[in-house]
Amino acid sequence: MRDMKELKNAFGQADDVFVNNVYHTLTDIQSNKDRKPVKKTYFRLAGVIAIVCILCAGTALAFNNTWGILDFLSGRRADVKVLPEASDIVQKDISQKGSQTEFAAFTVREAVFDGQNIYIVVDVVPSGSDYLLLGPDAYPYDPSKNLGPLFSGKTGTIADYARESNKEMMQTSVGISGSNCSIDYLLEEDGTLVCMISSRFTGDSNVTDVELECVAVPFVIENGKYTRDMDRRKDTTLSATLKNTGTQGTVASKEPAVFRDGGVRVDKITLKSSAMSTYAEIEFTVIDAEKYAETDGILFEFLDIYGERIPSGAASGGGIESIDDMHYIEKVSLQAMEKLPSEVILRGYSYLDKNRYETHTFGMK
Repeated sequence: MRDMKELKNAFGQADDVFVNNVYHTLTDIQSNKDRKPVKKTYFRLAGVIAIVCILCAGTALAFNNTWGILDFLSGRRADVKVLPEASDIVQKDISQKGSQTEFAAFTVREAVFDGQNIYIVVDVVPSGSDYLLLGPDAYPYDPSKNLGPLFSGKTGTIADYARESNKEMMQTSVGISGSNCSIDYLLEEDGTLVCMISSRFTGDSNVTDVELECVAVPFVIENGKYTRDMDRRKDTTLSATLKNTGTQGTVASKEPAVFRDGGVRVDKITLKSSAMSTYAEIEFTVIDAEKYAETDGILFEFLDIYGERIPSGAASGGGIESIDDMHYIEKVSLQAMEKLPSEVILRGYSYLDKNRYETHTFGMK
């Protein structure tokens, strides 16, 4: 193992923000230990060095413009787990066209399409150094630290930073046409806004063409307040062709089960596995309309053998789709699994009041 002197020579002198990150990380770990005293943990030099190395890697990531799909999942969503082979299905050499506007250019950096969900990282590059790009839900009076890891520890608002840097603020947006998307984003050192988009998107063909809707709108001050100048809004489309890497396996429930508390019968559960996520579909029928109405529409969650909720997967979206007035499908994403289970435990719950109902175990084949 390298000693502290070698580490210092390798990484250089840490700045104040980095040092604060180390202390915050140690404090968070200590707080977690205090909240749940299951196993006593002792912090030795090796542990501290490990934390320093991890934070250095994160800092290097932010400064070297290498944020990709897996980096967003590991660096921005700590509870999400993917399989090691997920890196093998990340596409980087992507056929694409379009993307340029007066204020910014949009380019796909990375993508994954596994037949169930699309994950895309898009570079939004300002057309001039005097533009500060913001994400779709970011506004001038938001804290500047919301811009990403590079701004960790900074005080003041985004507007303050823009004023100090003599930059014009632009709100940008990227989404897959015709799809509900989730989006995360951060600003890199060179001014590039990197957006991670996730959307449910099913398909069986070997390749699929995706159209991205891209928007840039400048902020102006009217009546003493920042507002978007919609007259100067610029729209463009970006088309990309993605390979379908497909899912690795499928299992389905053997028998239905009645959830009397919720007034429904679960007819079928289907699980499909990918290196990115486990995709679950729960098909159910309303058999007691009055009870179903009382629950404000029952939802389902998967439990492990200890009765704990299985964490969500990398995919976004989901929710309930209506087949007709009595038949529905709930789609959820679970953490990626090496092997699909031979049985699952399903519990009903109310979305509004969070009441938990009965559980049933389903054999899978």
